[in-house]
Amino acid sequence: MGDLVAALHRGELDELAIVRALRSPYCTAAFVEAVAASPWATSRHRVLAALVRHPHCPRTFAWRALPQLGWRDLLDVASDPRAPMPVRRQAEAKLLERVPLLSLGEKVALARAATGYVIGELCGEHDPKVVAALLDNPRFNQGHCLRLVAQTRAAEVFGLVLRHRTWGTLPAVRLAALANPALPVPLALALLASLEDRELRELVQRAELPAAARELAKQVLWVRDLRAQCEPGYLH
Repeated sequence: MGDLVAALHRGELDELAIVRALRSPYCTAAFVEAVAASPWATSRHRVLAALVRHPHCPRTFAWRALPQLGWRDLLDVASDPRAPMPVRRQAEAKLLERVPLLSLGEKVALARAATGYVIGELCGEHDPKVVAALLDNPRFNQGHCLRLVAQTRAAEVFGLVLRHRTWGTLPAVRLAALANPALPVPLALALLASLEDRELRELVQRAELPAAARELAKQVLWVRDLRAQCEPGYLH
């Protein structure tokens, strides 16, 4: 890498060569610092993005460079395990500042690949396309899902979560949906209808649930009991 530092000073390295060197596992701190000190090199977008992600990137340089990166580069920095944790967290903070300025398509793309911290903030987004992308993000977890269900007021979002192959089957998520007063009655009835009588009776006793949800559970039990009475062989 010493030869590369000399070559950089002589202006013999182009943008692609510098990026390749920064991505190399053999890249030295001396080369990183030389690149950071080169106005020509740091004026190149790809060089700047690769430099900030390097574990030897000077911290003060990273703080100045992060605001110059686009949202995709910020996501790459935040997702790169090589980057120091403070730099990754700062990249996430800068990325969240950009979210209100992103188009819907960009928000969907971000939701598909966002880091855990960014996912937590995106749970406040109510567009169904963004939510659908979040639900399939490998970093999305049950805690995120519970937060999403507790915050949303959108019927379509409830539907996406409750019909999801993974999240819609979790008892904690179903309970959180029932605890949200904004859950539409048709969805609440469909959810309650999928439960066993024992589960419904337990829900009726849960004081933390909205009265409307507990009343719906009672009605489902009443309808089931009425149907049972109408079946042949029912014993009075």
